[in-house]
Amino acid sequence: MRSYGAMAGRYLKQQRKRTILTVVGIILSVALISALGTMGQTLKDNMIQNTKYDDGAFHLGYNKPTPELYEMLRKNVLIDELGYYRKGEQTELGESVAVNVGEADEEGLKLLPMHLSEGRLPTAQDELLLEQWILDRLPGSPKLGGTAELKGPDGSLREYRIVGILKNEKSSQLKGDSRAFAFADPKSATLDEKAILVLTFKPGVDISAQIDSFGKLGNGLFTNNVLLAMIGESGDSSLNMALSIIFGTLIALVVLSTIAVIYNAFHIAVLERIRQFGLLRTLGASPAQIRNLVLREATVLSAIGVPLGLLIGWFGLWFALWLMTKAGLKILMMETFELTFHWWIFAGSFAIGFLAVYMAAWLPARKASSVSPVDAVKGAGSIVRESYRRLRFPSLLALLGVEGRMASNNIRRNKTKFRITTFSIIISMMLFIVFHYFTQQTLTLTTTTNEDDRIAFQLSRYSSGEKEGKKLAPEERIPDAMIQEVAALPGVDNVYGVYDTLGLTVLVPDQKFQTSFEDKTDIRYASSSLDGENVREVPSKLQLYDEARFAEAASYVESGTASVDRLSEPDSVLLIQTVKPLQTDGKKAIMPITRYKVGDKLMIATDPLAESGDKQVREVTVAGILTQSPFDAPYDENALILIAAKPAFSGLLKSLFRQYSPDEFDAERYGLEVALKDGADAQPVRAKLEELSRSHPGSTLIDFAERQKDARGFNVQMRIFVYGFLIVIGVIGSLNIINTVQTNLLLRRKEIGLLQAVGMTMGQIRKMASLEGIWFGVIGSFWGIWLGAAFSYFLYLQLSNVQGFPFEFPWAAALLASGAALIVGLISVQGPLRKMEKANLLEELREEA
Repeated sequence: MRSYGAMAGRYLKQQRKRTILTVVGIILSVALISALGTMGQTLKDNMIQNTKYDDGAFHLGYNKPTPELYEMLRKNVLIDELGYYRKGEQTELGESVAVNVGEADEEGLKLLPMHLSEGRLPTAQDELLLEQWILDRLPGSPKLGGTAELKGPDGSLREYRIVGILKNEKSSQLKGDSRAFAFADPKSATLDEKAILVLTFKPGVDISAQIDSFGKLGNGLFTNNVLLAMIGESGDSSLNMALSIIFGTLIALVVLSTIAVIYNAFHIAVLERIRQFGLLRTLGASPAQIRNLVLREATVLSAIGVPLGLLIGWFGLWFALWLMTKAGLKILMMETFELTFHWWIFAGSFAIGFLAVYMAAWLPARKASSVSPVDAVKGAGSIVRESYRRLRFPSLLALLGVEGRMASNNIRRNKTKFRITTFSIIISMMLFIVFHYFTQQTLTLTTTTNEDDRIAFQLSRYSSGEKEGKKLAPEERIPDAMIQEVAALPGVDNVYGVYDTLGLTVLVPDQKFQTSFEDKTDIRYASSSLDGENVREVPSKLQLYDEARFAEAASYVESGTASVDRLSEPDSVLLIQTVKPLQTDGKKAIMPITRYKVGDKLMIATDPLAESGDKQVREVTVAGILTQSPFDAPYDENALILIAAKPAFSGLLKSLFRQYSPDEFDAERYGLEVALKDGADAQPVRAKLEELSRSHPGSTLIDFAERQKDARGFNVQMRIFVYGFLIVIGVIGSLNIINTVQTNLLLRRKEIGLLQAVGMTMGQIRKMASLEGIWFGVIGSFWGIWLGAAFSYFLYLQLSNVQGFPFEFPWAAALLASGAALIVGLISVQGPLRKMEKANLLEELREEA
C-alpha cells in the first residue's frame, strides 16, 4: 500500500452491503434529477406542442389585411413563415348541416390549427381537405380520393377532389358546421375582410420587442398569446418563471435528499471508525491525509453512482416511452415524439451529483481528521453519558416500561445521532409529500378530470341548434331498446341518455353568496329583493340525469348523496357551486359562487317577470354537492349547475311556464352518448351507430373517437410518469431510512453488549430498539409533515400562476408516508438485531478490552 488513500477501496470492499446501499441511493437520486430535468423540459415542449395543436403555430396575425401589408410582410427579414387564409361561403347540405370551404396557402395550412387524420394537404386549387364526419353528408358520400361539388371561397360552385381528411372536431359536429380547406395560390390571394395573415419569426428574434413595431404596420393585429407565453416571448414571463421555480425547487429537494443519504452514511461510517482513525494518527497520518481518505471514498462512490444514475435516468425514460409506443399510445398526444438529448441537463445532473456527494462527505471528513489519537485509542465517546438537567419534560416512552425509559434516555443522551436519524426521516417524508402534491396537481392541470374523455360517440335525433325549442314526437325519441342494443356491443363501457338542459335563475341570499367571487372577477350579478331580503340573481343550468349518469356522479360527491332513490324525490337536486372564471389578473381560477350545504333550500325564480314585481319562487332541497361536473366541462364559468332526476326535472319544467312551454321542452331522451372501455376498438361501435343513424331519418351521429383515444392515452401516460416518479421517491426515502437506522444500530454493538452483560435479555433489547425506531418515526413524521405542507404551499403559489385553484394539503400522502416510515424503520431494525443475536457480543467486548 503506497498511500493512506488506498485504504478507501479496501474499506468499501469490506463493507460491501453498506457500499452497495449508498451507491444505489446515489444512482436513484442522480437518475431522478436527470429524469426530472428531462421531463420538465419535455413538459414544457409538450405544452408548446399542445398550444400549437389547439391554437395554431403562428406568432402574430392580421385581420382584414391589405395587398400592401402582405408585400411588406413578405419582404421583412425578421419573418420566417407567412401564411394566408380566407373564410369561404357555406354550402347547406340539409338537416341543419353545412360545410364552409375556406382557402389557405402552404404556410397557412401549416400554421393554422388543423389536424390531418389521413391523406395529405392540398397542393392545387381543385384539391380539398375535409373533416371525416361530413363525408357521409355530402352527395354520393365520397371517400378519400373522391370528388364533391361545393361552393368555393368565392361563392361559386366548384368540383373538388378530396385529398385529405381532418380529425373530427367535437365543436363543429355539435354546431353542424364543418371546416374545409382548399389550396390558395398566394399570388392570386384575395385580401379582404374575410382574410387573415399569420406569421412566425425567425429563430433568435426577440418577438416581445417586435410586437409594438409590427402593430404599426397595419390594423387588426392579433397575437397567439398562449404560445408566446409558453416560449417566453410575451410581455408576461410569469409562466416561465413559475415553471423554473417549480422544477428548481423539486430538484433542490432531491439534491437535499441525496446529501442527507450520503451524509448519514459517511457520518455514521466515520463514527464507526473513530478508533481506526486514531490508530492511523498514532502511526503518523496527518489530519489532511485522514480527510483525503474519506473524500477518496466519496470520489469512488461518485465515480460509480453518478454515471450509472445518468444512464438509468435516460434509458428508464426511453424504455417507458418505448413501452407506451408498443401499446399503441400516442406519446403526450403528439403526432411524432422523440426523446431528445439535452446536454445541459446531463451536464448539470453530473455536476450536481458529484457536488452533492462531496458536500455530504465534507463534514464527516473534517470530523475524521480532527480525531485525537489518544481519545480514539481509548474508545472515548463510544458511549455518551446523559447530561443532568433540573427541568425536563417527561417522555411518553417512559410510560412503556424499563425498555421505554432506556429508549428515551438513549435518544436524549446522544443528540447528534438523534438529529441525524430524524433528519433523514424528515427529508424522506417531506420529499414524498411534496412530490405527491406536485404530481397530483400536474395530473389535474394536464389531464381530464371527469368522465367526458370516455365519451366517443353521440347519437342525436337533432343537432344541438335544431333541437332547441322543439318537442319530439313519440316515434322520434330514443327508445330503451336502442340504449340496451348499443350497451351490449363489445368495447362499450356505458351508454348515457341526452336530455334537454334548462336555463333558470337561482335567487341567492347574501349570507349564502361568496362575496370574494365578485372581488376576484369582473362578473356581477343583479341584486333584487325577495320578502324584504336582498338576493343575487345567479344564472343556473338544470340538467337531467338518468341512472347511468347518477352512478358516475357518485364518485364526485363532496357531501350528501347522489343516490337515485334520494334524488327521485320531486324536490331534490344535486348542486355544483364551484366555477372556473377568468380573474381580474387574467388567470383562470377554480372557486365557489355560493356557500350552500346539504339540506339547504334553493330558491328558483319561476316567474321573474311577474307584473306585481314580487318574484315567484319554487324551493328545491340540496341532496348532495359535487366537486365538479361528471360530464361535459368540469366547471362552468359563472353559473350554478343543478342536476335532477326526472320527477324533479318535470316538476320544475312545469313551474317555469314563463320561460319554457310544455309544448316545446320535456324530460324525454332525444339522444345518447357512448363511452368506450380503455383500448376498445371503436370501429364496430361506429358501424352500428351509423346503421342506427341511417335507419332513423333525422338522426345525427357525432364521432370524436380518435380525439377520445388520444385524450385517454395522454391521461394514462401522465399517470405512468407521475406514479413512476413517486415510486422512485419512495425507494430513495426508504433507502435513506434503512441506511441511517441500520448503521446507527450497528454502531452500538459495544453498548448493547454491555447491556447484555448486566442482564438485559435480547427480547428487551429488541423492544428498546423498536421503541427508539418508532419514536424517531413519530418525530420525523411530525416535522416532515409540517415542512411538506410548507413546501407544498410554496409550489401551490407557483402553480396558481398557471391556473388558479384552492390549496388542498395531501393528507392522504402524509399519512401514507408516515405509516411507511414507521414500517420501514421497524423492519430496518430487525436485520442488525438478528445479526447481533447470533454474534457473541461479550466476546467482542473482551477482544476490545
